[in-house]
Amino acid sequence: MTSTNPNDWKNYQVDHLFLLVGENPLPNYVAAQTLLNKGGTVYFVYTGQTVSQKNCLKTELKIKGFKSKEIDLKDNKSNAYQIFNKVKGDAEKIPSNERIGLHYTGGTNTMAVHAHRAIFDVRGTDAVYSYLDAKTLEIFIDHPNSDSTHRGVQLTLSLKDLFKLHKYEWQENKKPLSEPILPDAAAEFVRLYQNEEIAKTWRTWSNTHRYNNYGELKKAKELKDNEWRWKSEDDLSKLSLSLKGVHPDIIEVLRQQLDASDTQILLKLTKAKGFNSCQQVCEWLGGIWLEHYVLQQVKELTKDLQLGESKMSFVIQKSQTWEGGVFEFDVAFMRSYQVFAISCTTSKDPKECKLKLFEAYIRAKQLGGDEARVALVCCCDNDNSKKQHLSRYLKSQLEGAVSNPKIAVFLREDLPNLKEKIDNWVKDNKGAL
Repeated sequence: MTSTNPNDWKNYQVDHLFLLVGENPLPNYVAAQTLLNKGGTVYFVYTGQTVSQKNCLKTELKIKGFKSKEIDLKDNKSNAYQIFNKVKGDAEKIPSNERIGLHYTGGTNTMAVHAHRAIFDVRGTDAVYSYLDAKTLEIFIDHPNSDSTHRGVQLTLSLKDLFKLHKYEWQENKKPLSEPILPDAAAEFVRLYQNEEIAKTWRTWSNTHRYNNYGELKKAKELKDNEWRWKSEDDLSKLSLSLKGVHPDIIEVLRQQLDASDTQILLKLTKAKGFNSCQQVCEWLGGIWLEHYVLQQVKELTKDLQLGESKMSFVIQKSQTWEGGVFEFDVAFMRSYQVFAISCTTSKDPKECKLKLFEAYIRAKQLGGDEARVALVCCCDNDNSKKQHLSRYLKSQLEGAVSNPKIAVFLREDLPNLKEKIDNWVKDNKGAL
């Protein structure tokens, strides 16, 4: 059963909700939004290791109108005496006519056991005890003498709010794109990439990554501080790139849809086709066309699958209160509070694709916890001489279980029918939604 009506939860909503704060704040955010009465109070039970998560939750739930109190366990996440007494001490202060709940998805097992003991000691079976199941996407409500009540949760959560829960921020000059650029041209690239001889000419032309392999597109880059970076926008606007060696079928796509000539592409001219900058043109030509194609497939599925927001090209600057640095995310979309992350690469190197999948898996888990789903879209080909299919091999490198539906790998042969593949992937992971 899936709940889309807040009134369906009325019998289980409380005035005071104790949350055990773990590494991922998302389950607690979902629980508070679902189980806490309007204007209710959250009690954050946290340790020295989860201060940042507590602060993120506190900020976001305050925006939603909830009050909060803190129960600091310091470094006592496994100290039964401290957990029991601190939780019980706050629970005893709550007026008897106001309902209490405990949500124990986060935190340690020890915290769950002894926080449950504490609340039960104060309110017994009158309290509401709940857990969010990552596999079925349902909240389970415990009952002392019968099976748990459980139902799916429909909660609209934007990508921006999801990232904010983890104190991630967009880079101001590189906000994610909500709409693909030239998706029809990208679809033509997908069609032509089914022919390796054609694809090889473009792969050679657009190669900017290896020091010993200079493609024509590398003329748009310069070496700065030991790193190849795109030239300034002013320099790029004056640059024309030769199409010598590119297959005629690709040149025809460039000519019809990117205003190239038969022999060259002028970046300034192509920019007018819907790009924000000449650098964005270069990125599209260099392989980001695949991300635009993937986003378009997701957009076309949004209505039928009841998807939420979908965006691409995330460049995230992490807050200074967390580990420093920048990370990138290719394509992501929401279904209720569940994030689906897709890593894209035009590479046909299985080792490089394995790395892309691993990075996406780690980032998706950081953002969406166990509820997150991750996929790789790549241009690898299966090696028929190998016993195990390449897609199954890549999946096995992460989970060890190739049948796990939360991880998907789509190879070059899958690209023409990618919308259908994504559709099946989402449906295989719908849980109770």
